[in-house]
Amino acid sequence: MNLGSTVVNSLRRLRASVRGNDADRSGLSSLTELSFVNAAGDALVTVALAGSLFFAVPSGEARSKVALYLLVTMVPFALLAPVIGPLLDRVAYGRRTALAAICLGRGLLAWQLAGALDGLAVYPLALGLLVLSRGFGVARSAVIPRVAPAELTLVTINSRISLVNIVAGAVVAPVGLGIANIPFVGYPWVLRICALVYMAGVLLAFNLPGHVDSAAGEQPLRGPLPSSVARRGVGARIRAFLGTLPVALRAALVLRSLVGFLTFYLAFLLRTNGGNNLWLGGLAVCAGAGSGLGVFIGGRLGRRRPEGILMLALVLAAGGCLGAAITYTKFTSLVAALLASMAGSMGKLALDAIIQRDIPETTRNSAFARSETGLQLAWVAGGGLGLIEMPGTVGFAVAAAAMGITLFVEAGALRRSRLAARTQFRADTRNRPPAHNDPDTTKPLGHPGVPPQAPMPPPIPMPTPTPMPTPTPMPTPTPMPPSAHATASTPLPPADPWRQAPLPIPATLQDPTGPTRPDRRRTARGLRWRRRN
Repeated sequence: MNLGSTVVNSLRRLRASVRGNDADRSGLSSLTELSFVNAAGDALVTVALAGSLFFAVPSGEARSKVALYLLVTMVPFALLAPVIGPLLDRVAYGRRTALAAICLGRGLLAWQLAGALDGLAVYPLALGLLVLSRGFGVARSAVIPRVAPAELTLVTINSRISLVNIVAGAVVAPVGLGIANIPFVGYPWVLRICALVYMAGVLLAFNLPGHVDSAAGEQPLRGPLPSSVARRGVGARIRAFLGTLPVALRAALVLRSLVGFLTFYLAFLLRTNGGNNLWLGGLAVCAGAGSGLGVFIGGRLGRRRPEGILMLALVLAAGGCLGAAITYTKFTSLVAALLASMAGSMGKLALDAIIQRDIPETTRNSAFARSETGLQLAWVAGGGLGLIEMPGTVGFAVAAAAMGITLFVEAGALRRSRLAARTQFRADTRNRPPAHNDPDTTKPLGHPGVPPQAPMPPPIPMPTPTPMPTPTPMPTPTPMPPSAHATASTPLPPADPWRQAPLPIPATLQDPTGPTRPDRRRTARGLRWRRRN
């Protein structure tokens, strides 16, 4: 009873925090609730697939099944960028409908997957669920700037939504495991409950505010490029348009591949080297806790530049892998997994913030689709490398070397990008033609100015002022009669009191023996003069 009330109170406090900072009025709270439901469904799907492909079969057979699963998931994400992104860009007036359709499709696929866990149909159905999951992430990321309150930054909003997703997974995944362990129930009923959860997401999608579907203010970016960039090739134009996005995308891809590598590498390493389910549970806990810590730290650093957050994530990941390579134990491997998961979450938050900051809204869906595609392919590639059997020290040494090289390369690329942007800004400012009213700073002082190209308009004639009427003369004042006590014998005081004659000097001050004070006591100077004389 106490545990249930604690969970309910925690969820209420979480919902109150989600509705703060004007999020309820802008629609951010509704989008966060929809993300919570979608993350809960993802957790149930993960529990069902992990139990069917990994835990229910021996280790050798599990490697082949996991490898087949990773191979099947690489194909749709190669098609996601050119198909899903532009499609969502064209439905700017139906974002709520797109989110609802994605939730409906995932619900139907989850219901069909519940009856196909023992056959080969599990792979295409899981493929469809994964494609729609990434489509939901792309559509949600494009909606976030529409519902962002003025008090919150994009990094803070992304971290809040990611934290809600982690909480949803942490709450729902144990429930799914408990349902799967009930006799005569198993993993199929977990997927059926997941289908009902996705159907609830359909209703929450239509609960979003109406301005999400509005395309007001969405204009394509058609401004002219600087002359120095326009004279270059297409590659230079793309680099000038994207800014620091390629640097951020490369760093996020490496971090994502590290997460996939450690996920499968440590899972099979702990299982084959005498590890029991307790260590595997510890790996899952470290992965979830690392994601939560990364989201928390990313939210705290929301006011800073996203590029700096990416560099910090690379440093954390490289340090964790290097420490595990030097002193490899099961505990240090879990710590490295914790730091890698934290770095992956921070890198994803920073990448989303850079896309939402630098990419125009008309092509933002395509940018998110391409970034999600790259991240998923990087995770799959890292997971495929994690299926290779290697000793623990060798595996972490390879990961540490890869992260160190990435950190060195990305730091230099980021510095060059900043210097290039600064140089380009100075060149554009120097080549800007001066306005007519701007001073010509290229000529010495006293040089005559350049006449304007267009003639000056004639001055506006002023109306003739109306003459003022002649003032009426004031009457002459009557002189006052002299007073009775003022006579000729009584002199009047002078006009200026400072011009009066000085008063006579008192006799005491003319004493040759020395001046005296008003109390008739001689001063010390006068007494000394009498003694000398």
